[in-house]
Amino acid sequence: MNNTRSKDNNIGQDIQLIKGGRSFFMTLIICLAVFLGATGVLILAFNRLISRHDQYLSSEICTIMSEKMNSSIESMTEAADDMASMLSAQNYESPEDIYAAIKNNVKSDYLSAGFIDETGEKYATEEEIAEFNKWELLKTAALADPVSMSAPYRSSVYGQPVITMFTNFEYDNGRNGYMFITYTFKELQKVAVTESLENDVEIWLMNAESGNIIQCAGPDEHAIGNWTNAYLSMKSINEKDIPTFTAWLERIRHLENNIGITYSLDNTFYSQHCSCIKSMPGWYVVVRIPSNTLSATMHKFRNYVISFLAVLLVVVIVLIANMYRISKRDNELLERLSTHDPLTGVLNRRAFNIAAGKWILRKKDSALIFVDLDYFKQVNDQYGHNFGDKVLVAFSDALKKNFSDSSIISRFGGDEFVVITEMNSVEDITSRMRQIEKDVSDITLTKDNNEQINYSISFSSGAARFPYDADNLPLLMKMADNALYEVKERGRNGSLWYADLAVDEDDPT
Repeated sequence: MNNTRSKDNNIGQDIQLIKGGRSFFMTLIICLAVFLGATGVLILAFNRLISRHDQYLSSEICTIMSEKMNSSIESMTEAADDMASMLSAQNYESPEDIYAAIKNNVKSDYLSAGFIDETGEKYATEEEIAEFNKWELLKTAALADPVSMSAPYRSSVYGQPVITMFTNFEYDNGRNGYMFITYTFKELQKVAVTESLENDVEIWLMNAESGNIIQCAGPDEHAIGNWTNAYLSMKSINEKDIPTFTAWLERIRHLENNIGITYSLDNTFYSQHCSCIKSMPGWYVVVRIPSNTLSATMHKFRNYVISFLAVLLVVVIVLIANMYRISKRDNELLERLSTHDPLTGVLNRRAFNIAAGKWILRKKDSALIFVDLDYFKQVNDQYGHNFGDKVLVAFSDALKKNFSDSSIISRFGGDEFVVITEMNSVEDITSRMRQIEKDVSDITLTKDNNEQINYSISFSSGAARFPYDADNLPLLMKMADNALYEVKERGRNGSLWYADLAVDEDDPT
């Protein structure tokens, strides 16, 4: 019986009346495609937003740093100008007295201070005078109107980067001289420190003409105050970003302001921006920030969104799978109802016609058998339809038992069954039919009131062979039906092969 059920299921698959599985997989594929597409678009959108976010923040930080730098330099300038005004008010006649007064007023944030008279004579230590000559600082002093400031330079006297500020003032009734004050570069580095980003952000001062840069702040404290060159550092940038970086440097050489750039260095993506310093013509504040520093929150938010979408996808898949399970169960029920007789469980007439048609296409030797229960109407009339249904079920079980292998069984009409089966020989099929006669000859059934009835089932059958009697299904069924008709004409309760019929020569059917 299990083999018959398996066989019936295969037939149902061949008939392909319902295709719920394909719909499920198509729906699942569409869901996955939509999810992956939406996730891809979301990631691209987030990456673009993060890139803009990085550039905007680095630009803002750079602008703030340049403003703070300018403000700090302006404070230094005001302090130097105030000191020069005080010296001028004293109307010193002797340069030596002026130098002494300057030394007496040196503040703790000054590294050194001195005086240059109108002849260019320097009143300073020998080491400071050597620094003046080395860095040609008198050229910077001549630019004071009333104040000028040197570019940062590394002092051999103090062993660290410094800047020197010059103030023009009058002494001795109209003679012009210059007071100079040297600040340690750390005074400007303090301006560059930002509490929120001090462990990640890098802030440089950069000379537009030479490309020389000095680091003011960064994660490596040993690198702070060191000099390098932007053109040399360009060698470490990923090759695909070098043209963009080169164009950025050229724009700086043309003294453009507020220029942003993004590039990769090794495996780190950077956002970089520059802003010119008004008090130091030709010099820029450059801010460089790793993308993960500025965008850590946005990256987390993006990951949260993607995780939410992934969970949502799992929920949708679970719901679809549950719907598919319910749909499959309903479809299997519908399929069985559309292909099987609900009382006996064998194929109905429509399903048999489809399955038998495919069976014939295999071109294997087969037998088609029409079976009709004898006097079945009398059973319904005498014992009732419920008892008649029990007779039909018992008879179909006997058919299943004896034609379980390589067979198709169908309830073709009220008490009429049809079987198509592979055949090795006429004798084998005849033997099976006789066995069915024995199985159903003495069946004990009960009525609705549990009264037992020993009812002897008899049947008539007619059989035809494929392809010997007919080479197509309609003709084969006609031959088997003719044989069945002949059995009924002879008094029922028997079996007959179409080949055994006495055939009239003029009418071979």
